[in-house]
Amino acid sequence: MGTADDDRERLTATMTALDDGLNRIAQKYDGSVQFSYEDPETFGAGHFVFYPENDTNSRFAIEEQYTGTDWSDDDRLPTSWTWTAQRRVPHPDGTTMWGIEREGEARAEDFWQVLDEAEKWVRRTHNRIAGSNQFGIDPGRRPEPPAPRL
Repeated sequence: MGTADDDRERLTATMTALDDGLNRIAQKYDGSVQFSYEDPETFGAGHFVFYPENDTNSRFAIEEQYTGTDWSDDDRLPTSWTWTAQRRVPHPDGTTMWGIEREGEARAEDFWQVLDEAEKWVRRTHNRIAGSNQFGIDPGRRPEPPAPRL
């Protein structure tokens, strides 16, 4: 087997391991997050995206990166992944846009770093939802501050 075949086998194994790990995280925190396979060309987030359940104001997106090829190549294999933790940022005109809270990149052999970051984000999201539910607060909405007394 040649070096190209070895590389292809290694990249396929890391891609599969990342996918399996992301699905395990989604199952572990089922009910707190939704896990989606998306097309970043169409949706602009990533190839793998976590969203809080019933909340569209934040997301954790993972995008495949390729070396020597691009998105149009059917035989492409990722050589690294970028990840971003994003939150909607309001503008004075009432519109919102995605702002980056944290971001990073990991090479194929370090795919576990992407899993680690994804699980941290999902766990924080789960804890925020669980804490809000404990106090009867809708997790998709910030609690209103107390009104001033007259």
